[in-house]
Amino acid sequence: MAKTKLKIAKITQVNPKTNQKGFSSRVISNGKAGYEEIVKEACHNTTLHKAEAKVALELCMESAANMLKMGMIVDLGPLGKLYPKCNSGWYENAEDIKLSDVKLGLYFRPAEDVEAAVKGASLVWAKAEEVENEDEPETPEEPGGEEPGGGETPSGGDTPGGNGGDDPFAG
Repeated sequence: MAKTKLKIAKITQVNPKTNQKGFSSRVISNGKAGYEEIVKEACHNTTLHKAEAKVALELCMESAANMLKMGMIVDLGPLGKLYPKCNSGWYENAEDIKLSDVKLGLYFRPAEDVEAAVKGASLVWAKAEEVENEDEPETPEEPGGEEPGGGETPSGGDTPGGNGGDDPFAG
């Protein structure tokens, strides 16, 4: 398997805490793999027809969404796991946290093989024209490499599931 090579760009960014202008880095993609392309590739060297693969994938994702609606952690097998998460920010007193302060979100923890495909990548600086032609990421990255949508808690991390300290990633 070929080693992944990721193009990195230096981008202007404002620090949300200090409003100071500075810089951070972000990945410049090599394109976008669309749903149809993924379905077609998944059928390669199988007897599965593209339409069958598409329906199977849609049914799996519909089922995963229903499980998330029930507040469950969803194991997507070789892709990874989806966890409901919440973030209210940090408060000195527990009674100061109101339900209206809680923001819900979704955390994705990739499977080892999926994560290794990116973590083992070599990095190169992107050319200026590649940066100019790049679409903005759908989920903005936060400074410092934090998870998108994350926030600070007394323990210093997100509270996936908001389960009072149990490790949501165990098992």
